[in-house]
Amino acid sequence: MAELPHAWLLRWLKVNPEPQLPEGTVRVFHAAPAYLTYLRMLLGLKQVGVVMGATIGWVYFSRLFPWFLELPYARPVIYTVEALAWLSFLVLLPVSFFVVRLDYLLRWYVLTDRSLRIREGVMSLREKTMTFANIQQISIQQNPIQRMLGIADVKVETAGGGKGSGASDPDSAQVEHLHEARFRGVSNAEAIRDTLLERVRMHRDTGLGEPTELVTDPAPLKGHSSTLDAASELLSEVRQLRGALTRTRPRGAPAPEAGLKTGD
Repeated sequence: MAELPHAWLLRWLKVNPEPQLPEGTVRVFHAAPAYLTYLRMLLGLKQVGVVMGATIGWVYFSRLFPWFLELPYARPVIYTVEALAWLSFLVLLPVSFFVVRLDYLLRWYVLTDRSLRIREGVMSLREKTMTFANIQQISIQQNPIQRMLGIADVKVETAGGGKGSGASDPDSAQVEHLHEARFRGVSNAEAIRDTLLERVRMHRDTGLGEPTELVTDPAPLKGHSSTLDAASELLSEVRQLRGALTRTRPRGAPAPEAGLKTGD
């Protein structure tokens, strides 16, 4: 990746723009350019919500508590606080869009022979590594805005995932559990899912999909064959002994089996 125009900021934040790729790297994915548009749209909607909330709150406050405005120095204090709030909003607005762009540029989705690694975040750098042997479910998620932009998220879940613990999702204000990982904002979601499934099937102990190979060991079969031969010889000897007893039995004497039953 070429040097970012804000590389100085990354050096100041001690953030490496390119993660150290593990050995055996198969493929590296990045979020689609439309994902940056998606993040900007979400941020814009949030900012509009903040402005509308502040305006409506001020109107209702002035109507519900008109007496407060008649207090000495009330109006100058309120106007000062309002001016500071608007100034902070105007200063933080471009900073927010700048951070969103960095968040988009620093997303890495790495596949190796044995695991996947996802790196994301700027102010709070997060990395997740999942082995294919533990992957339990792979799904594609897409909301209406993503469908309009032609992108989607690939969600990967591992065994042991629960709803009790998780980390805040900075993009959608949801909770991403520790046993979940997401390829966010990719334009080739189906290809990524198929690649993951192919890697998972190579580890037949995961329980996802049918085993690709079935290895049979002929040694146990040989052991069973020897046991059957020994049992057959024992049965033959028992039959010979039974025939000998039948030939030497006096006339009218009960059969050996009948004598055994009577004795029981």
